Amino acid sequence: MRTVLRRKAFLISSLALAVGAGHAVAGGFEKATMWDAKYSALGGAAASSVNNSSAIFYNPAGLAFIESNDIAIHASPTVVQSNGPANGSDYTKGEKLFMPNGGFTGAYRLSDDFVLGYGVYGAGGAAAKFKGVTTGSEFLGTALTGDYGTDIKVVEAGLALAYKINNNWSVGGTYRLTYAYADIDIMSKTEIDAGIAKLPIGVKVGYNKMSGIDSFGMRLGAMYRSDDNRFGWGLNYRSEVDMKAKGDYSGNTGAGKIPGYDYEGKVTAKTALPMQISTGVDYLVSDNWRLFGEATYTNYKKVNKIEFDSDSKVLVPVLNTNWKNQMNYRFAAEYYGLGDWTLRGGYVYTTAVVPEKYAAPTFSTPGAAHTYILGAGTSFLNDTLLFDVAAEYNRAKNKNVKGGGHLAGNSPAASGRYDTEAFALHATLRYKF
Repeated sequence: MRTVLRRKAFLISSLALAVGAGHAVAGGFEKATMWDAKYSALGGAAASSVNNSSAIFYNPAGLAFIESNDIAIHASPTVVQSNGPANGSDYTKGEKLFMPNGGFTGAYRLSDDFVLGYGVYGAGGAAAKFKGVTTGSEFLGTALTGDYGTDIKVVEAGLALAYKINNNWSVGGTYRLTYAYADIDIMSKTEIDAGIAKLPIGVKVGYNKMSGIDSFGMRLGAMYRSDDNRFGWGLNYRSEVDMKAKGDYSGNTGAGKIPGYDYEGKVTAKTALPMQISTGVDYLVSDNWRLFGEATYTNYKKVNKIEFDSDSKVLVPVLNTNWKNQMNYRFAAEYYGLGDWTLRGGYVYTTAVVPEKYAAPTFSTPGAAHTYILGAGTSFLNDTLLFDVAAEYNRAKNKNVKGGGHLAGNSPAASGRYDTEAFALHATLRYKF
């Protein structure tokens, strides 16, 4: 069994470089929109209408309504920049990071009632980096200068089956293998007891080259389409998966090696990609216009900490996150009045996951996020080749974060200004056969 899991991990990790997930601007481990250009342009409001191989992710019940078999390649390159009080006090500009995101999906009709779906695709992630950060006391000679940041990628491989109950109703499910890769570097100022006073020192901890796979997760969905296809409703449920990633640990302080701690070793990080449920509707208001709306709830309150288990005595054994549950409210429209082209536009309002008290520059900004998307689609070769494209901008900011919570040990979360900005292009090429 262990050999089988290793082979699965190797298969998915070999694809991770191509389908690493984009950065979560205000959303824990995931963006408000992902990799399919058509449904990204609709703000991810796909649960009620998705009827191609991308249903493996957005709502597996939608596979039952496919018009034909298809295979698709998705690309969503993203540029993200996170800014904040990276050295504990000053507002610092982070690095602009390029994040690949995308995937491959396919659908094949087995019979009039059953459809098979399959794919490998980005499912989440986080990225931020700060260079030349100094923590500790330069006056006392306990300062430490270096680079730090977060790079987390979550990739899924899915196998789905949908059943068409009748002309209006369908149900479906996706079996998920979830692979996680992470590099997490932490820098902070802490205090040690020097006898007559507390001595401020800089600390850097690295948890690097960590990877792991969870072999059981599910997506379950239901969909309704009216006889005239003017109205649709959908429900998509994602089960929680545990994420355990094994890798290397390293540590350093501005005061040298503190007795009682180890400064290198092996470590296992533990957290979760939590349960999520989406429900949405769409309605054809005229021959040329269709409107979409969807709400997505994610149980991020489940992620109250990230633990680092090790046989070594590590400097930071736990990161206290105390994240909050998240809501995404999605609104979109589609316009058909331009001949072979379809125009799309969407907006997503995302509630903050990170509380101000536990803010960290290398994770999501502790504020609501706004996502704006415009896109278009057309077809070629007698509608056998479909091409969709979209452009996305999202931003989250909070100018007056209070901070103060203990993220790790006695290192408090910094107060001040936090913001994140991201740009993404989405492109999907789909072949129908």
